[in-house]
Amino acid sequence: MPSGKKPVSCIPCAKRKVRCDKVQPCFHCKRRRQDTCVYPELSGVNHQLLREHTGRIEKLELYIRSLGGNPKLADETESPCSSGVRTSQESTNINGACRNEPTTTSSPLNNESPPSRRVHRPVPRTSELLAHGDGVTYIETPMWYSWKGHDHSLSPHRPSTQTSSTHYLPTILNQRRTLDSNNSFTPLPPALHLSVLWPVFLKNVHPLVKIFFDWEVVAVIEKAQKDALALSVEEQALVNGIRFIATLTLSREECQAILSGSKHEFLLHCQRSLEHALTEAEYTETTDKRVLQAFMLYILAMRDRTRPAAIYPLIGIASRVAERMGLHHDGSMFGLSVVRSEERRRIWWQLQFMELAIARLVGTLSLTIFANWDTKIPSNLEDGDFCPDPEVMPGERKGITSISPCLWRYSILQMRRESLSKDSFESMAWMLSPHLSLAEKDAKIDEIEKMLAERFLHHCELLNPLHVHTQIGIRQFVLAARSNARQPTLVNAKISEVLPQTRDDLLEICSKSLEYFVMSQTTPSLSGFRWANDIFFQVASFVYLVLEAHQRYDGHQVVDLWSLIGRVYDVHPDLMTAVNRPEVTFIARITVAAWQKYDIQMRQQRSGVHGAIAMETPEWIRQLCHNFNLPLTDSSATIEEVAQSFSSDSAQLLPTDFDLDMIDWSSWEALF
Repeated sequence: MPSGKKPVSCIPCAKRKVRCDKVQPCFHCKRRRQDTCVYPELSGVNHQLLREHTGRIEKLELYIRSLGGNPKLADETESPCSSGVRTSQESTNINGACRNEPTTTSSPLNNESPPSRRVHRPVPRTSELLAHGDGVTYIETPMWYSWKGHDHSLSPHRPSTQTSSTHYLPTILNQRRTLDSNNSFTPLPPALHLSVLWPVFLKNVHPLVKIFFDWEVVAVIEKAQKDALALSVEEQALVNGIRFIATLTLSREECQAILSGSKHEFLLHCQRSLEHALTEAEYTETTDKRVLQAFMLYILAMRDRTRPAAIYPLIGIASRVAERMGLHHDGSMFGLSVVRSEERRRIWWQLQFMELAIARLVGTLSLTIFANWDTKIPSNLEDGDFCPDPEVMPGERKGITSISPCLWRYSILQMRRESLSKDSFESMAWMLSPHLSLAEKDAKIDEIEKMLAERFLHHCELLNPLHVHTQIGIRQFVLAARSNARQPTLVNAKISEVLPQTRDDLLEICSKSLEYFVMSQTTPSLSGFRWANDIFFQVASFVYLVLEAHQRYDGHQVVDLWSLIGRVYDVHPDLMTAVNRPEVTFIARITVAAWQKYDIQMRQQRSGVHGAIAMETPEWIRQLCHNFNLPLTDSSATIEEVAQSFSSDSAQLLPTDFDLDMIDWSSWEALF
């Protein structure tokens, strides 16, 4: 046992059920000044038990070595926040409590590999159990946990905002709340607004989803418009799903103009109508592709209308239904036609991507990467290439097609699965590995970028909105990869101590990523795709920008930096209004704290000797302070008055010992 360490956890850590580093004082007690780091007295019996446990540990380490592993590897790389059961207050974080490699605690589904393929080397863990009340939640990747994960009740001290999207709705799994208990709810007529919303679906949704052939569904749309009573329950579900998600992609103004009504009210009716149709079609037991397709559209539409924790079980239901239909095996194995085989591929791969995206938000690692499924990736072909049903598979097109926005994402998933089949999980998690140099990581990312460029980027046309959306998505992915590859080197580091070139490189990467996000949200021709932009937003990059803005004061760069932060706040649907979400509130607090310090520095630079020149507070800062009930600097105040109120305002924003210079996600946990 290392010198200076205690054999057991301290009393405060034991009560909180958090991992104690067993020094005096321990890691957690130093952060919580209200706690006194006291260790329990050990009796002679406890000493005997300690000796017995030590002997057992030595035997287990010997056994691990016999299997080819290194039992000391975890001790060398594991951080104080990498394991254990924590309270929800202590474990919730923004995009990165621990920057270690993902764990191998999850086994591949249907793993038929021989024992020689199993990985025996211990891999540093990021998983943990999060205790909240009597419940416990398993968190595989805490770096993503809490982003959209929680919704606190509205504080009476905060102003309500009509634009707030933080009121999460119940899902179809909670029928008691979604449908009227007396069954008085009347679904919308299937054909209502369908003639308008079907073209909207084909333009805004179909290219990003591609789970059926448009020419096949046209017959169902026409049938609904001619005689809605003739629709089967399965067809009703599909029609309602198309209408629901198509409405979601419209702006409030477009809904008012096209549908002659409130978007909020119409969406609520669409949601309930679809839930009613899915229930009638017995969606949990179905083997009908149309019901599964409708259910997938429902999940996509509900992604921002409810909590990720409520969506994740729905993904599980959809996956089990798909497996019962055999979609996890390629249709060619069963002698199916070209059209039916390709349709099954499109449904399955979209479902896997949806699962990965939702799993990231709830902080777990999707098992689809490990599972033993063999469905081929869809072909780069237009829907019309399969009409009428060809006897042989058409040759793939070169360049961009309407399915390309899906295919580039599927290509990344395919590469990850192939890397897993060739090597261990530890090698697959190279992006977060501390054992690879940054040059080696960048080389791997360069290979991925080259593949995406050759298959997609080089064929994009600047005047085609779908091509532009594809370009932005790919660029954001590559930048996110480069940012993640650099972040592990910054854990427990101070920004002021990082090499200037390293800081500048990371700042440039994060800034570019957010510039692309702003572009995707503000380009008029891409407005129909905004419903799907949230999966590309890099919250860690945004937080890093705020931290850098707190450190930099000179030159045009800091002006541009604050301009970018303001534009992100203007276009992001939640950052300005999600007053009930603790991680969003925390980002607002550090943003205002950083702005106040920047304000004082600018006043001092402009004041000369005798007095300060007033600096106008941006409107977005005023709105942020109003929404989150944060202190606002008076633009007309003198520099002496501002400096005097700065200390008291800072105390309202952040704890007195909080250090905005520290890039240590784990040390921020208790602030949520």
